[in-house]
Order: sequence, then C-alpha cells, then structure tokens
Amino acid sequence: MLPHHYLSSLTLAERLYRQQPEVAGQIYSAEVLQFLRDGVILFPQVIEPELLDRVDADLDDLPRLARTSLLHGMIGIDGKADHYDARVLRNLSKLGVTDLRQAGPGLKLNDLHRYFDSARELAFSEPIIRFLDELFGSAPALIQSLTFWKSSEQSLHQDFSYVHHHSRLGHLAAAWIPLEDISDQAGPLVYFKGSHLLAEHQFYDWNQGGILASRNTDPQTAEGYGHYLNALIDQQGWTPSLYLPRRGDLLIWHGALIHGGTAMADPALTRRSYVCHYTAAANHKAMARHRVGEGYDFSEPPSLPETMRPRSLPTRLVTAAGRRLKHLLQRGRTHA
Repeated sequence: MLPHHYLSSLTLAERLYRQQPEVAGQIYSAEVLQFLRDGVILFPQVIEPELLDRVDADLDDLPRLARTSLLHGMIGIDGKADHYDARVLRNLSKLGVTDLRQAGPGLKLNDLHRYFDSARELAFSEPIIRFLDELFGSAPALIQSLTFWKSSEQSLHQDFSYVHHHSRLGHLAAAWIPLEDISDQAGPLVYFKGSHLLAEHQFYDWNQGGILASRNTDPQTAEGYGHYLNALIDQQGWTPSLYLPRRGDLLIWHGALIHGGTAMADPALTRRSYVCHYTAAANHKAMARHRVGEGYDFSEPPSLPETMRPRSLPTRLVTAAGRRLKHLLQRGRTHA
C-alpha cells in the first residue's frame, strides 16, 4: 500500500477535518474534533469498576489455567523475539518462565476476549463503542486485543504499519485501558500529539514506497523505522506525553499516532493494561466473504434436506449391511 492509498482510506470525519475543518466543526462532537486534532483523547473514570473487578479475577486465575487447561495454554503470545518464537502461553516454560507474571516486560497476551467474557465486555464498553461509532460513521468491530502485565517497552511506532487486517487502513483506532493505577516508574505509554496528521511525503518507506511492515522485513529497514520516526518528531517539533492513568480511565488513539512503551525504571512494578484495536465493521476481514460489489449478502447457499443428501460409499455400505442383518434376524424368528 502506498501513502496516497492510505490517505484516501481515512474516515469521512478526518477527510473533512483536513480539508474543510469549519464543516467538520458543525457536524462532529467536541470529543471527535479533539481526537482529529490531537490523534488521541482521554476519558477519565468511564470504565465500570465492577467490570474491572471481573477482569482482575480472570487475570488472577490465568497463571493457574495456563498450567492446567489445555485450552488456556494455547492462548497466543507475542512481544519480544523469544515470546514470538514461543507462540503460545504454555510454551513459556521452555523459556524458563513458570508463571507468566514473572515473564518480564514485553509479553503480550493475544485476544483474551475470546477466552473470558469479562475481557469481551471490556472491549465493547459503552464509552468506547459510542465514540468509535461517531468517528467511523458506523458500528466498530474489534480486530484484536492485547493484555500486558508489565510495560511493552516497545519502540516508537504507528499501528497502521503493523495492524492491517482490514480493508480500509485509515479506519483504525485503539483503546488503552489501565487495569491499575500506572506509575511513572513502570514504563508508561508515551505518545506524540498531532503525529497522526501525516502528509503524503512523511510516511516511512518499508519497501518500494510501501507503508506496511511485515515479518519478512530485512533488519536494516526495520531498524531504520525508529530512526526515521525520531527524526520526524524532531523536525515537526512534536513533544512527548506520558500516559499516567488511574484504574477506570480510558485513552483512545488514532491508528497513525506515534507512540511506544517506555523503559521500566523499576522492574518490580506492573503495568497491567488492556489494549484493543478497532475498525469499522464493514472493513473487518470477517466481512470480506459476504461482500458483493458495494453491498453484502448474508444468505447461506442452498442445501438439500438431510434425508435427500447424497451419501458416501461407506455410509451406503453400512446402511445396506444393516438392512441385510435386520432381514436375516426376521427370517430367523419366522423359522423358529
């Protein structure tokens, strides 16, 4: 994908804000306008404490489940190179980690919303869905969720380069939900307001002008990405903001906002957090199989009733043998 493809895939709200800000100002809420200006918005104390308590209870039980449940042992993990190589939670033991809480910074637990109702409900909390519905102009769809016990310590990046499993790349936003009060010594999130408003010439060239990263990217290009973003930050004069939230707060950021996880000053501290990426429902990869032109078809293909469906040869043989046996038994009773 080239830069102009990305820019043409932006939400209507953002295209209006970039081209006709006075029109956007008459249509959208103050929260969406602030988000379009800064690339990020904070909502203090909007997540229900009772829901967070349920998430906490499930997370507290997860280390035990990872050891005793085959299903939960298969929860995907990512983060640093050794985490990615381990692939699933049960394989942490191969890295000498017997309890995921001791895995150190960088570990991501993938898609806990598939395993716990509490995580699913948190991903679809009303403040998140209400805001994204206005931003996207349609119902949002969850792409993935990531759960962290400690800081990601992830270098500066923009999500769209890595999260591109949806059809319109510019329809991308993320929610960052703290599961506890976050200390400035725990490796908090850092972001740069305004860094999402890229011009066409400001995108990093991953390969022949393309703006998407891949696992097969050569190390030199991957290393150059961080240097490029830091140089761009200096050139534009963007200043860093540290996110030091309290439990119950919510932050939503733009898919092009430059952000990262800072280094932990105190390795003993946790930074438990839940991060979800969203797109508009119509752009989700699960919708692709229903797409017909510019519309959608949710009907199922026609099928014969069960009694009329052609049967395989083994099925026909078993049925015939059953009829023959029944006939022989009946004859036996008659002659008896």
